[in-house]
Amino acid sequence: MNVKRILLGLLDTAVKVAFVIVVAMMISKYAKVAYNYGYQIFNQSAVSSGTGRTVTFKVGDGDSADTIAENLAGVGLITDKNLFKLQERFSEYHGMEQAGTYELSTAMTPEEMLTIMSGGQKASDSEETEESEDG
Repeated sequence: MNVKRILLGLLDTAVKVAFVIVVAMMISKYAKVAYNYGYQIFNQSAVSSGTGRTVTFKVGDGDSADTIAENLAGVGLITDKNLFKLQERFSEYHGMEQAGTYELSTAMTPEEMLTIMSGGQKASDSEETEESEDG
């Protein structure tokens, strides 16, 4: 009876230790994933360096960021559609994509693509352009 109690105690401890180790490993893994996504959202890189490959890309009327991300990934302009959706969400061009046909390149960052698809100017850029035309 005493041996049985000791074995059950050891088994209970082993299960608890294994559970803690598994939880710690999962936290570590997902913390790395979250860090990498966060880093890539604000430190964007192009699919290729140099001149890249130019692709004619069409945005339909009413296309959502999800649809645009799917289509960009489909033609090889981005590598991760979920990352692009986050980049679009946190950019100053959120929801400003306009329907049309665009010449995009694999050498462009997602931010550059969003700039082009949203009309090509930030709010501050249009103010500077108006001031320079007046002066």
